[in-house]
Amino acid sequence: MKKRSFIAASILAFAGLFIFCLEYSSAAKDKSAVSAKIGVVSIREVFDNCTMKAETEKTLAAEGDKRFAEIKALEQAVEADKASLAKFKEGTQEYMDLLKGMMMKQSQLDAQKEFYQQEFTVKEMRSKELIYRKILDVIAKIAKDRSYDIILNRDDNYLNQPESSPPAQNPTELILTTKTHKLLYFNKDLDITADVLSAMNGKDK
Repeated sequence: MKKRSFIAASILAFAGLFIFCLEYSSAAKDKSAVSAKIGVVSIREVFDNCTMKAETEKTLAAEGDKRFAEIKALEQAVEADKASLAKFKEGTQEYMDLLKGMMMKQSQLDAQKEFYQQEFTVKEMRSKELIYRKILDVIAKIAKDRSYDIILNRDDNYLNQPESSPPAQNPTELILTTKTHKLLYFNKDLDITADVLSAMNGKDK
């Protein structure tokens, strides 16, 4: 009797476990069946065509023109001193004073050239970072507003955008392109590049 009860209990336990596994498997399938909503955007296209980039370049160009004028004035001052040196006898006090002044101006000129170059490089890098962060913010806002789960970067290059991207110039560049080219195909209906660009330029307001 006890043996029959044990067998019956075992059968019931196995049946319960089987039903649980079946329900769990069904739930897992239902969960995996829910597809993610995906969007695609060309970061490069947005970056190259947004007004923020144009305004930044305009500001940097204006600062560059100002720095160039300062450098030009110093160069002219150094050249004027060089011309004046010919009017004085070498070794005289006047000659030495003028030579000292000219050498100090030349040192200042060299230092300013180096400083302005580094200053421009840093400002350009920081400006690009700000633009890129702004693009990411806009993408995140559009994704949330439209319930996107994933936004992929459309890594444009000459392989998939031959009309706008120059071809590889050497084998190394070709290999690098093929290795970094991750998005192999996408439905153009998923592309939200134009929407992101409009938002960046304030045209969606």
